[in-house]
Amino acid sequence: MKLTHSIKNILFTGISLCFLGASSCLFAQNTITSFSTNNLNSEFSNAIVQNSSFTNFSSKDIKETDMAISPWEKRIGITGAFGEATTSLTLGFSHVYGFGSSRRFKLGYGVRLSSFFGSDRQFTAAPPDLASEENPQSFFVESSQSNAINLGLYTDYSITENILIGFNIDIVGLSFGGEKDGIVVDPTITSSAISDTGKPTGFNLLLVGDNDKGTLNSEFWIGYKIASNVMVRGAFSYLFAEYTTNGKYQDDNDRFRYKAAQGAVGISYSF
Repeated sequence: MKLTHSIKNILFTGISLCFLGASSCLFAQNTITSFSTNNLNSEFSNAIVQNSSFTNFSSKDIKETDMAISPWEKRIGITGAFGEATTSLTLGFSHVYGFGSSRRFKLGYGVRLSSFFGSDRQFTAAPPDLASEENPQSFFVESSQSNAINLGLYTDYSITENILIGFNIDIVGLSFGGEKDGIVVDPTITSSAISDTGKPTGFNLLLVGDNDKGTLNSEFWIGYKIASNVMVRGAFSYLFAEYTTNGKYQDDNDRFRYKAAQGAVGISYSF
């Protein structure tokens, strides 16, 4: 009996120690896991807070980035215009400012180089007091060619993201080109034609209508963006080309003008 009782005590004690050992192991494992998880969460949170890519990304930065986009837009473009026995080529640069939050309306300045070519054209008296259809004073040029570089006013409006309409006009500049032989008709002086030579009027100035001086160009246009910074345009061009003759005629006039109405196509690049 004593032997049997001793064996039972030994078995009971062994089983108790096994359960105690297992419980200790589980407690230790849970403690380690809890510590590791809490520590990991703490380190992860600190890493997020300390990471500059998170702390720098704020609404203030977004606003400053948006405002950093300049409302100014620069463009360069080339245009070809065609009329009755006339052609003209232009190369231009413009710098326009977009108004309002949408920046649909733009206004600015530009510089344009215009080259005019004409065949068998009649240049009529240019001064405003002589520039009438009834005035017969004219300068006939078989082959005319003049160039002008002018500073002008440029404006446009975005109808949609890709469709724009615009207007530009030369204000002041200089003309240059070779001399051309021609024939002056002035019945107030003689019934016969007079041979003379003319060259492009050197100084250009916008004074509105027949008050203008020199060679000046203007355009009404509509454009379509085929890419974010590339636009094709169709335009109506109205160009005044002017020659100054060596001789003087009625009222000491030596300025003769041709008004060229032309259809035009062009392409421009924005940057």
